[in-house]
Amino acid sequence: MAGRLMFPPDAVIRRVNAEPALLFGAGRALLLQLAHPAVAQGVHDHSEFKRNPFARLQGTLEAVNAMVFGSEELAERVGRRVRWIHDFVTGRGYAANDPVNLLWVHATLLDTALRCYEELVGPLSAEEAETYYSEMMRVALGFGLALEDQPPTLAAFRDYFEETVASIEVTDVGRDLASFIADPTLPLNLHVPLRPVLRTQRLFSVGTLPPSLREQLDFEWTELDQRRLERTTRRVRGVFRRTPAALRTAPTRLNGIQLLWMAERHAAQFEAKRAAA
Repeated sequence: MAGRLMFPPDAVIRRVNAEPALLFGAGRALLLQLAHPAVAQGVHDHSEFKRNPFARLQGTLEAVNAMVFGSEELAERVGRRVRWIHDFVTGRGYAANDPVNLLWVHATLLDTALRCYEELVGPLSAEEAETYYSEMMRVALGFGLALEDQPPTLAAFRDYFEETVASIEVTDVGRDLASFIADPTLPLNLHVPLRPVLRTQRLFSVGTLPPSLREQLDFEWTELDQRRLERTTRRVRGVFRRTPAALRTAPTRLNGIQLLWMAERHAAQFEAKRAAA
């Protein structure tokens, strides 16, 4: 993990992605991904999503953390592993490494991160937001999405996001997987003691979706739900903004060290497996 960092310590992307507020958007990002027919079918065909719902989230967190907080060397190794895994995620009408699909998955993470940060932590200046976008373009490049396949500016990205949302037609596969995200049955019956946390996560996940996708995914959303979301958002925002940044981000930075270690180990295992093949 030694070597030149992918991004310098004062990079906007490191400041934003260190915030625990981004975890409130994990469910939203997943739901947005599953609304896309090709992504939903790939997840259905090539993962044990319902048996181990944490695996996809853990893998995403590990890979993105390595890109943002790791060295250039580790970022390249992690990107190579992810691209290789995606080579096998293919089926009728979809391929994980198709730039169209890669861009949408990337877009769900980027749009959600910006939304969570600005709503729960604080606003970014126009320059900071543009810098964050350009830095995230480098992350997407590491996962195989060429720069020419990405919107060149944040404004262009936002146009792309709105246009894609308007064009998506959710499938039954997407609805089925999304319903599990909203109301999961977890291993060891963990959903029982975690019910209060899961209810809050569902509130943020469903409530912050674009209304057209929320409707297509068959999620009921009432005025009472909206008031609950607004009330909970105010409370969470108040806690985050009153807590000093160093204290607020300490848990995610500590967990990030563990994620870097795991990324290093998985990259080494992948390289050994390829060398032995």
